[in-house]
Amino acid sequence: MTKSFILILLSLNLLYGQTLNSLLEEYETNTQKSLHTIDEKLGNVTIYSQKDLRLMQYTTLSDLLKELPVSNLNKNKFGASNLSLPGSKTDVSGFFRIFINNHEVSSNYTMSPTATWMELPMDMVDYIEVYRGNSSFALGSENGIFFIRIYTKKASKENASRIYGAVTDNGSNLEAFSYSETLENGWSYLAYLSSAKINNYQRYKYNKIKNDSNKKYLYLNIEKEDTDINIAYSYDNKENYFGLSLDADLDYGKSTSQDFFVDYTGYFLNDNSLKLNLSYDFNKCEYKEINNEGLALIPVIDFSNPGTTIPKEYYDNKDVTKTSALVSKTIKSNSNNLLLGLSFQEKKYTMNNSYTINFANVMTYIDKFSGFDKEKKYSLFVQDDYKVNENFLLVLNGKLDKYVRNNNLKNIKNEQYRIGAIYTINENFGLKTFHTKTNIAPSFYTLDFADKRTPNLDRQRYIYSFIEGIYADDDIRFSILYNDIKIKDFIYYSPIGYINVDHTIKSKNLILDIVYELSKNNTFYINYYTTKLSEHFNNSYRGGFVKLTGEQDKFEYFTSLVYRNGYSYYSVSTDDSFNFNMGLTYKVNNDISISIKAENILDDSTKSLYKEGFIQENGNFALEDYEREITLSTKWVF
Repeated sequence: MTKSFILILLSLNLLYGQTLNSLLEEYETNTQKSLHTIDEKLGNVTIYSQKDLRLMQYTTLSDLLKELPVSNLNKNKFGASNLSLPGSKTDVSGFFRIFINNHEVSSNYTMSPTATWMELPMDMVDYIEVYRGNSSFALGSENGIFFIRIYTKKASKENASRIYGAVTDNGSNLEAFSYSETLENGWSYLAYLSSAKINNYQRYKYNKIKNDSNKKYLYLNIEKEDTDINIAYSYDNKENYFGLSLDADLDYGKSTSQDFFVDYTGYFLNDNSLKLNLSYDFNKCEYKEINNEGLALIPVIDFSNPGTTIPKEYYDNKDVTKTSALVSKTIKSNSNNLLLGLSFQEKKYTMNNSYTINFANVMTYIDKFSGFDKEKKYSLFVQDDYKVNENFLLVLNGKLDKYVRNNNLKNIKNEQYRIGAIYTINENFGLKTFHTKTNIAPSFYTLDFADKRTPNLDRQRYIYSFIEGIYADDDIRFSILYNDIKIKDFIYYSPIGYINVDHTIKSKNLILDIVYELSKNNTFYINYYTTKLSEHFNNSYRGGFVKLTGEQDKFEYFTSLVYRNGYSYYSVSTDDSFNFNMGLTYKVNNDISISIKAENILDDSTKSLYKEGFIQENGNFALEDYEREITLSTKWVF
């Protein structure tokens, strides 16, 4: 199939004149423009340009996130890639937020990045910004401490069509097509669609634990001057991996998730200083599991009488919708850049059908595990960038949130602020420091699965501070960053449900980062970080990478080594992980390129921690997050 696909591309190439080289040059120009418009006032930001994404051959978003500093990308018990802070592992994290063109696509049920968007194909992406700590309210008013902002390709930059295909040695494959055009009336549009089949499994106690999935993506961007409209749909049908099985070996488990959003942004007044954003999201999830050894479905289990309440079969079908509106006004002067804004958000959670079957084969229909199914959030925010002089800038943010929740849950009032300073000592050296206080309210998911003794979980309160020094000249950029995170009332998944931790969790990180241009076409990267955590480590807490990217004549290439340290947790010990990768791209002619990439060559993946049963310590075990893989891909632009 793949050979035929490549032959068809080679044949069709003779019919078209648009060159790949000219588009790549345009991408680099656009990338540089995007980098120059990155506002350093936003905080600590790392940018993955279009050139970075192309040279490193990232196939999906999770490929990039494997190397992301000060985080771990693990598989959770449902087989989905999930980000965790260093030293810890969570199955569902609500403080990493993912956005597509400034629209949040994290799950409206769990507040965690969904399985579909974590595997977003990079072929539709222009560039990516990663923020540690809160970012500017100019990009939205959501709360969190880690923001991943994905900016898709635009018709105004593309103005071409593209076919992309990839196949791996384990039988996984990805096909994608995009078409873009600028019309005579000034409107432009880009349409993208892709389909992927992913084969994946691990072995545990001689059992094959399946994690296969089929994913589909549809995306449409429409824009004209001061108007930008984004419409997207994703579909994922996958095996449940371990799921909720008590013996870590499901007899049957399937889940289907569908995510849809439409997002409108308009700019008004002569200077475009008035911004209006409107959006609507719809998430649908169908979940089914059967396991004759029982399912750890915490909300339905009575621990005083587990024998008759542990289910062996579970099914649910739910919908979650979100409606959002934001309006903001920018007022500029010689020394100030003031931003004022209001936002509103409403979430609704509907259970269409849900039931359990116990060991006596008694079926019980259930509604939501908690009655909490509606939430309204009202926000008022202000931000000011004050230029003290040409070399010194102060940044001030403030926001008030009010959450109105049903089911007799108490309403929440959040206060958030951020203060920062940026000092440019000279043309080569600068300092940056920010201090942020933010809050994250409990999600539908955490309240559904809360410990029954404390069902009304409190908000999580984060205090995030960092100081960063940066040195840069023509060939090298060196930065050193120290951050300090304190979390009060952290929402933690205990063996009997979610609870608020009764003490402050403290994390401190030191990050070193070097980018060195060996020559015009070759760049060398070094990163290292280490973490000090107040809790017992149950995941990697040190890591880094070395990377080399380059191009010569018709060839592009990269090599990388991603490191994560081993850890010990009760009876489980893991070794250090060295994920070694290499890739080569050959430009057949000006229109077609063929790439080959080898990942995890040393077969030395990071490992994730899991638990068999409920509470017993000897039930912990660890499995690899990903396998060795070779990917062959081809790209045709016309």
